[in-house]
Amino acid sequence: MTLRGGTGLFQSRRFLFALLLPLLSAACSHAPVSVPASSNPRAGVVVRATFLEVPLDGVRVEFRTSPDGSAVAAAAGATGRDGVASFDLSPGRYFLVAQWRADGDYNRPITAGDRYAYFGGNPVYLEKGGGKELFVGVEEFADPPAGVGEPPGGTGVAGRVTAGGAPAENVFVYAYHRTEAAFRDLGFAASAPTAADGSFVMELPTGVYYLLARRRAGGGVAGPMRKGDLFGYFAANPVTVVPGATLRVTLPVTTLKLRNAPSYSGKAAASVEGRILGPDGKPRAGVYAALYDNPDLLNRPVFLSDLTGEDGRFRLPVPVPGTYYLGARSGYGGAPGPGDLYGRYEGNAAHSVAVRDGDHLTGIDVTVSEVR
Repeated sequence: MTLRGGTGLFQSRRFLFALLLPLLSAACSHAPVSVPASSNPRAGVVVRATFLEVPLDGVRVEFRTSPDGSAVAAAAGATGRDGVASFDLSPGRYFLVAQWRADGDYNRPITAGDRYAYFGGNPVYLEKGGGKELFVGVEEFADPPAGVGEPPGGTGVAGRVTAGGAPAENVFVYAYHRTEAAFRDLGFAASAPTAADGSFVMELPTGVYYLLARRRAGGGVAGPMRKGDLFGYFAANPVTVVPGATLRVTLPVTTLKLRNAPSYSGKAAASVEGRILGPDGKPRAGVYAALYDNPDLLNRPVFLSDLTGEDGRFRLPVPVPGTYYLGARSGYGGAPGPGDLYGRYEGNAAHSVAVRDGDHLTGIDVTVSEVR
């Protein structure tokens, strides 16, 4: 079964997922991350890799600049016996991938018995002089399952979702055509929740897809990922669906260790400050200011303020300078619904703010109205 919207497959461009991520070269360390002085132009990152909750030696950790499956690592290293790898990275946005192979050959295609993880908090934003500690659980790649059904039309994907080798129930499987949104939207199609045996069936037209799986503790197919949610990325992505055939896959998921939210605390390279007002020009309390990396202000924001108080004031730390799109909303997770407060920065037609290293922009107001 595949969820549908309108006359097509369930297509959507709303909200999704996240935590945060790092970049460059490696050396192992037993000590936790210490945040370098803010004058340091780079960032320190520690990655802790586990398999079945046990630290894993020899995991290849890569930091990529794109979520594309063919992306080359900007930096790579290996964990030691304590499952730890340390990096000194340049500021920016990165995608963390971890792999383990008994034979140490990372040039061949992945096969059953290999272990893999695409970090559930991707992308990770690193600020100058900052430091992070990231936890990633690798899962074992398995052969396609037997005994699962096939799509009604005979073309698509079917398989089983597992957690720690056991069937995972009530997990949604998502198919993505594109990688530009870093898999933070709902993608091209989503399956019905997996059955008690972890099985799913998803009808798809022919094409190339990336398959991911998510189960939110709060239920639903949209909204931010949080600590304790299940997340999985098919290690053999991208896959090709051909006419009249069912691609069968086993898709392992792991439990997220940290809340996958785009908020930020600490000393930032720059900031945006202002007020959130109602149509009457009066301050509004209980509203978030949010910076997005897309002009439609869709999907998960990359930076999120604390809730406004009675004075309506917000402050958005911006650890990675750049051009962002500013909005404001009450509530967090999924698309704004009836009764929510929502608005976009109207200082220019693009709703954008350009933030350079060291900028502290002030006096920026956003007007919100009730969604009806």
